[in-house]
Amino acid sequence: MSRRAALGTRGAALAGAVIAAWMTAASCRTVPPRGAPAPPVPPALPPDASVPLPVIRVGILSEVSRVSIGAESGVVIWTAAHQGEGGRKSHLPRATFMAASRAAAPPRRFRVQVVSLASESGARAIAQRVQETLGIAPTVAWNAATQTHQVRVGEFQSRDEAQGLAGRLGRSGLPGAWVVEEAGPGGGRIRLLETGEEFGVVTVVPSVATEILSADALPYRGLFEVRPGDAGTLTVVNIVNLEDYVRGVVPNELSPQAFPQLEALKAQAVAARSYALGHRVEYKLKGFDLCASAACQVYRGRSSENPLSDQAVEATRGIVALYGGKPINAFYTSTCGGHTEDGENVFEGETAPYLRGVSCAPERSAWATVRTSASPRTFGDVPGLSRDAGLLVALGVLEPRLYAVPALKGIPTDAELKAWTGRMLIALRRKGCESPVGASLARRGTFAQFLVGSLCWEERGERLLNPQDADYLLQVEDRRDFSGDGERVATAVLVQEGVLSPFPDNTLRANVALTRAEAVTLLARAGEKAGLPGLVTAEFAGAAEGQITVMRAENAESYPLDAAARLYRNLDGVRAAASELSLAVGDRVSFVLQEGRVTYLEAEQNRKGVAADRSSGYYRWEVRATPVELGQALARYGDVGRVRDLVPKRLGVSGRVVELEIRGERGDLFLRGLRVRLGLGLRESLFVIDRETNAKGAVERFVFTGKGWGHGVGLCQVGAFGMAQAGATYEQILRHYYSGISLGKVG
Repeated sequence: MSRRAALGTRGAALAGAVIAAWMTAASCRTVPPRGAPAPPVPPALPPDASVPLPVIRVGILSEVSRVSIGAESGVVIWTAAHQGEGGRKSHLPRATFMAASRAAAPPRRFRVQVVSLASESGARAIAQRVQETLGIAPTVAWNAATQTHQVRVGEFQSRDEAQGLAGRLGRSGLPGAWVVEEAGPGGGRIRLLETGEEFGVVTVVPSVATEILSADALPYRGLFEVRPGDAGTLTVVNIVNLEDYVRGVVPNELSPQAFPQLEALKAQAVAARSYALGHRVEYKLKGFDLCASAACQVYRGRSSENPLSDQAVEATRGIVALYGGKPINAFYTSTCGGHTEDGENVFEGETAPYLRGVSCAPERSAWATVRTSASPRTFGDVPGLSRDAGLLVALGVLEPRLYAVPALKGIPTDAELKAWTGRMLIALRRKGCESPVGASLARRGTFAQFLVGSLCWEERGERLLNPQDADYLLQVEDRRDFSGDGERVATAVLVQEGVLSPFPDNTLRANVALTRAEAVTLLARAGEKAGLPGLVTAEFAGAAEGQITVMRAENAESYPLDAAARLYRNLDGVRAAASELSLAVGDRVSFVLQEGRVTYLEAEQNRKGVAADRSSGYYRWEVRATPVELGQALARYGDVGRVRDLVPKRLGVSGRVVELEIRGERGDLFLRGLRVRLGLGLRESLFVIDRETNAKGAVERFVFTGKGWGHGVGLCQVGAFGMAQAGATYEQILRHYYSGISLGKVG
């Protein structure tokens, strides 16, 4: 057994004993009054003592030069120096460790790498075959840099000896093995700066078991193990029970602030717990189970915990996703772009039947269609006028007879404009102000000043409009047509508030007569900007038997839908009248109630479509790259020089490019799976390619239009949020993305 292996075994035994004693003490202690002496540290248990809870060893700081560890009442250092006597322990206010210098550089050793696979199961199958063939047990270790499981065998002092074993493997039906050079065991040490002592491995616990340790000022639950790393560094391992580990993962993988859906967070908790249990051996050679970065799962300990994600973890305590009775390899991705991908198309050898590509869209049963007997109205070529008029009629600002093409033609009278404005103030539940404009309101500039005055917005022009703002906002061709400074400032206020915009010819036509249609649009926009209490905004939750149900502030409310209700689609700000609306649970809707019935209903609908992950900022993206830039990005896999063309050779079930041929000036390159995305430096491999060429037909720039962010396999995190919005439970979410799984408990 090498010295490094001995250190690892001794450290693990020490940690196991300390965990058992420390957790037992933590369960029955109370925090002493400030200033009270720390209670005695419990004696260490035998090395084979059972640990009361499943624990995870997380490498929170790997290969660093220094770390400072503390707790409110100080810390206790346990060392393996006197293991037979229960271990050596020292109480300190704070412990600062740094790597101790080495007497000599560590020796080198040569090993044979048989294969490097993304699939752990595939790598272990190869390792078993190697052992059966040679009678030598290989190692299977995760390499975070290549994102693969590496199978290595043998240990030699010279490259020639290792090459001989590689030849034996080739003759035994395992070709392609190659020789790699590794640093041998170096007998590293760590120094405790407060005392000057040097150690191999130490375990650190808080003096008071109920307190929290911090490493470099970041708090973590559980305890720490500090051990020597490679090349004069040290590694800090957070030893924590599984549930507390998941508490520190979930809010970093699916933000409760950005995606506040409990069922989605529950699904994330189960996926994180399952992933942790399935990947505990990947960093064994470094002395821990999992790293704390995105190469494993992002873990930030107690500092990132959130009440909503904590609730999700507690509600799913111990639950994992299982296939064949074992925790699944729970891959998950941020945004899948509407469809996930088969595992083996991204990760070589990952043929698990539960990692099948599925559509990331709400079930059709989550949709509902509402209809109206009223025919959609159009008002010539005025965009949005039908919707504006329908809204004002529903709010009682306009008489119902005005919702007709002839009624909105022509020039309104002063009496009409004053009546409409007065009823708008009633709809806004505001008293309003006396406008300085008294007559001849039908001129566009005059009505703008009248509207600003009536809404009490004159103060906005006086106090919120900077002196230069009016000149900047009113850079129109007919700016000399304003009648006085009051009209000019009032118009600038409406432009600033988004109520008024220039015509396509960059004029505001202040001197032109105001039409009824224009007055309706100005009143509707001003009312929305001021905040109409009668226009209710909520999330659609369902429709049945002439009623719609919405969610407001987590409360369900149901209202009858008027048979002649006005229906409108809001497609990213472009409103259109409709005779029917197909709505998905979670769609944002606005409606107006008259005598308890919905008479106006507007649904916000997205040009991105119906995918459950469409709310992600990375659902659609575009990247432009020159042939030289792509050649530089691809250099990690091969030197092709300037890229001449990119040719997708095979697509996956989701449309992802899973095999890509790169044609370069210095040669060609073929990429598969995850390497397609990594080689091109793109967010995802779900993309199409356009080419901008010069006069000679040579490509000057490749344009990638794509969807999603991540590898696209397994649970779609933003899709889980969308499914939860649509009413799915966490069990339904997990079974949707992981085909054929069951849910069970561990621990």
